[in-house]
Amino acid sequence: MGELVQESAGAGDPSSSTPWFSVTMTVRNNIDTIAESLGSILPLAGSGGEVVVVDALSTDGTKEFLDRTAAESPELVVVSRRCNRGIGRNLAVATARSPIVLTQVDGDNRYAPGAILVVAERLRTRPSVGLIFTVGMLDRDPSLTRFYAWRRPAFERTGGYPDVQEREDPPLLLRAFRAGFEIERFVLPNLAADLKPRPAGFAPNFSPWGRAVHTMWAARRFRVMGFRYTEYGRLLWLTRRTPARLGAGLVLGLLAYVQGFFARDGQEIVDRDVTARPPEPPTASTPSGASESR
Repeated sequence: MGELVQESAGAGDPSSSTPWFSVTMTVRNNIDTIAESLGSILPLAGSGGEVVVVDALSTDGTKEFLDRTAAESPELVVVSRRCNRGIGRNLAVATARSPIVLTQVDGDNRYAPGAILVVAERLRTRPSVGLIFTVGMLDRDPSLTRFYAWRRPAFERTGGYPDVQEREDPPLLLRAFRAGFEIERFVLPNLAADLKPRPAGFAPNFSPWGRAVHTMWAARRFRVMGFRYTEYGRLLWLTRRTPARLGAGLVLGLLAYVQGFFARDGQEIVDRDVTARPPEPPTASTPSGASESR
């Protein structure tokens, strides 16, 4: 894009020892959560790691906080650039110096003590594995706290994240499925606590059937994004916490794939907000055209 890349003080002294793992993060206007999030990550850098944060030109004080923290923490690298999330994630990986790179680490999450280091060390001891997909079994919503640990050659074989702001990880994961390297699912009791307020309907204590509408719309979206049903099943195996949820997802996903085929789903399904239920038909108490707060 041609913008100047600015690195903060403390942004990795070339004379220092090379880290063996890198935690990468992209942020924009995360001032309410970034201190708590980084506070749960930076202590781990003393175990031989670094933290690379790409700030997409925040305007709420996030960048200033990062600069102050980097001045005191040589293991923190801050890059400032106007970019979308996909490009920011790639820039963070490109800036990182280590052979093991963690992505999808989020400035809205407070990470459980030791969780990041456990995942990085697990990948280091499994030379045949290219990617570890990590899920927190007891996290309130594991879809918001999971992250990836990559061997750099495996990440490079996927071609990196697409140049998009939203839904940047499914295309990357699909390419990882098709690249042929070994992918491991790794479950920990807790990975992180999501610090950002979420609607109550996002809570995973809803039964899998209670979220059937959401699950089916999501499956139709993955179909349009290019996932074969077998690849969608593999995605569910990585992300679902229990056999019951996996089974429900497979059944609902199959129905959704059939429905999407006959409906001739297109890009409009990808653009749809699948976290929202379809509009309810008007009732006597809800006149047509009236809106309700959620």
